[in-house]
Amino acid sequence: MLSSTLAATTTAVALTLTLGACGSGGDDEEPRAERETGRGTAGVGSAAEHFGPGCSDFPSKGGASLDAMADQPFATAITGSPVLGRLSDALKRAGLDGELDAVEDMTVFAPTNEAFDMYPDQEIDDLLANPDGLAYLLTYHVVAGRVGSAELEGGVFDALNGGRVRTSGTTGEYTVDDYSPVVCADVRTANATVHVVDMLLLPS
Repeated sequence: MLSSTLAATTTAVALTLTLGACGSGGDDEEPRAERETGRGTAGVGSAAEHFGPGCSDFPSKGGASLDAMADQPFATAITGSPVLGRLSDALKRAGLDGELDAVEDMTVFAPTNEAFDMYPDQEIDDLLANPDGLAYLLTYHVVAGRVGSAELEGGVFDALNGGRVRTSGTTGEYTVDDYSPVVCADVRTANATVHVVDMLLLPS
C-alpha cells in the first residue's frame, strides 16, 4: 500500500531546511555518489543528449517539448507537460515547486503520469491531501547535484528526504531501486538533470 509505505514522514520545516542546504552550494560533505564511485556529480553523461523510448512521448515542439524545458527551471518546465503533469500537480500540492525551481543544481528521477495511475484513485487522493507525506515521497525522487546517465551504472545517491536512491544498468538501460525503469534519460532543464521513470520511487 502506498499509504503504509509513507507512514514515516518528515516535517515541512525539515524538508525546507534540506532543500535550502542543497541550493546553497555550501555543503561541507561530498555527495554520497561521489564518495562511493569516485566520480563527481557532473560526470561524463551529464551533458549527453536525452535518450530512451519515453522521450518520444514529449511533444516535438512547443512549451512542453524537451527543447523548451532546457531553458526553464524544473518545476516551471514540467507545468502542463503531457508526460509529467501529475508530478507537476503533486509538487504544487506539496509546496515544493517554488523551492525546487530555486535549487541551483539537482537531479530528478521524474515519475510519469502513468506511474501515478498505477495506484487506486483513493490512495493517490489521500496522498495529495497530505502535504508532509507527499513532500517526503517527492523529495526521495530528488538528488543534489547533476547526475548524468554515465553515473547510473551501480550508483548510490543521497535523496533530499534523507534516503538513498540506488541505480543500476548498462548500455543505456537503467533501473532505479531495482524496479523502476528509466524511460528517458539525460533530459535537461535550467537547473536539473532529469531521468524520467515509469514507476514511483517508494522510500523504504
